[in-house]
Amino acid sequence: MRNFLFCLLLVSSYSYSQNTIGTIANTEKSLNGYTLFSPNSSIIPSKTFLINNCGEIVNEWSSNFKAWGVDYITEDGDLYSAHVDNQSTLNIRGNTGRIEKKDWDNNLLWGLTYSDTDFSFHHDYLPLPNGNILMVVAYRKTLEEAIASGRNPSTLDEGELYDERIIEIQPIGTDGAQIVWEWRLWDHLIQDFDFAKNNFGVLADHPELIDINFTGSSNSDADWLHISSIDYNSELDQILFSSPRLSEFYVIDHSTTTAEAATSLGGNSGMGGDILYRWGNPQIYDQGTADDKKLFGQHTVHWVPNGLTDAGKFMLFNNGSGRDFSSVDILNPPVDQNGNYSYTSNTSFMPSEPEWSYTNESNPEEFFSPLISSAYRLDNGNILVTEGTKSKMFEINPQKEIVWEYISPYRNDIILSQGDTNTGAAASWIFRGKRYTFDYVGFTGKDLTPSGYLEQNPIPENCSLFTTLSTDEFDLSINFDVYPNPINDVINIINKKNDIYNVELFTLTGQKIDIQLNSNILNTSSLNSGLYMLKINVGDSSFIKKIVKK
Repeated sequence: MRNFLFCLLLVSSYSYSQNTIGTIANTEKSLNGYTLFSPNSSIIPSKTFLINNCGEIVNEWSSNFKAWGVDYITEDGDLYSAHVDNQSTLNIRGNTGRIEKKDWDNNLLWGLTYSDTDFSFHHDYLPLPNGNILMVVAYRKTLEEAIASGRNPSTLDEGELYDERIIEIQPIGTDGAQIVWEWRLWDHLIQDFDFAKNNFGVLADHPELIDINFTGSSNSDADWLHISSIDYNSELDQILFSSPRLSEFYVIDHSTTTAEAATSLGGNSGMGGDILYRWGNPQIYDQGTADDKKLFGQHTVHWVPNGLTDAGKFMLFNNGSGRDFSSVDILNPPVDQNGNYSYTSNTSFMPSEPEWSYTNESNPEEFFSPLISSAYRLDNGNILVTEGTKSKMFEINPQKEIVWEYISPYRNDIILSQGDTNTGAAASWIFRGKRYTFDYVGFTGKDLTPSGYLEQNPIPENCSLFTTLSTDEFDLSINFDVYPNPINDVINIINKKNDIYNVELFTLTGQKIDIQLNSNILNTSSLNSGLYMLKINVGDSSFIKKIVKK
């Protein structure tokens, strides 16, 4: 039997390595769960998929609008998704315009297109705990308005400039909403170009304001700030937003009223809507040079949630525009429990460097996505990375090993077959991928039965729960006897060394089975016939054994 299993593992490992799309790698060090993403394809209706670690579809949603790729599953099991329905004439790359909410069965519960000639929702939004939604919205400012606010006319080639706003909306009915809170960039500007115009001041004395004349990578584009990500910290009641064009991100106070948010007074911070914290490019507030820049077109900046490794710190995908390699960075801000950030006048905001970074150490340029992309901490301490312009998602562990990898088979208007490659200009990007654990409350009572793969001509036998087992199954016999195999109703586990241990049982697609060990016996009478994976955990070690249920 062991010779048979050994051969099976060798064959599985060999054939699995031939995958070119879909799940490329899936090891026991990965967090088994469900990954949510939307291929940025031109195929209509567009699709949003929830897949298991083998790349099998466990649920999907569709829309008559092009998917953008910023998706969330609520604790009720509903899906929020962003789509392209741009009704404006603003020149913004990534202008979306629409948010939809659907139930598990793809019924549209609510849909809002927030876009008109002179304004548009774009890029990012966030469902809040109170049921409201934060949105990033750009508004047109005329040439005259921009100059009156201190903008250098020679950097207004498009004849206009955009004001970025963060609004909180309360959904109403099936297609309506009302604004319940608003913050406007235009209320928090500074310039040292023309003393006769509004907002004139000394940049170095006002790090709480943003220089309207710092163009960064946008040159003279009207879309000079280009907010691409937003996040919310409910404990601090603060909002984070990120500007890849300026290579900097910012924190503001959400506890203000809308009226206070337009000033420099009020809220928990006492600073109204001014910047509480900023990081990435201190030359903007005259506290450094281009050599001091730490961010390079970053995306998806966010607080690591409570309960996870590095909780409360900032994590981001540092795209690397201008340096030609990407990194995932984590930094620890100087903030107290009340949300007050320490800052020394006439210096840059701390820390001076990220606390931790991931790059491709052997060949940095191999890990490079100049646009979009994301990185999120997972429950097991790993990080799920989306290398967006390569249509790739992969998971790294604390040792920076890739323990799971997936490449989307969607390429523009076609779906690839296993054996094809998804590279080049025609590849359909992925903005963000998100991983949910099997026990996520939003999945309670939901049908998660796999229903096939995204790619054409898949090779199902190329994936099992763990595809890199090494010699664990054979080392197990030193410490434990596990019998019988195949089994009928029970698995006996004999602990030879009286170690403290626990066991887990999984399906081949990675779903953890709710089953308890009782006096060294697992009762499997309720399971269907098939192949399962038994994992025995002893301290920091674990052993894997394939179990056949008759």
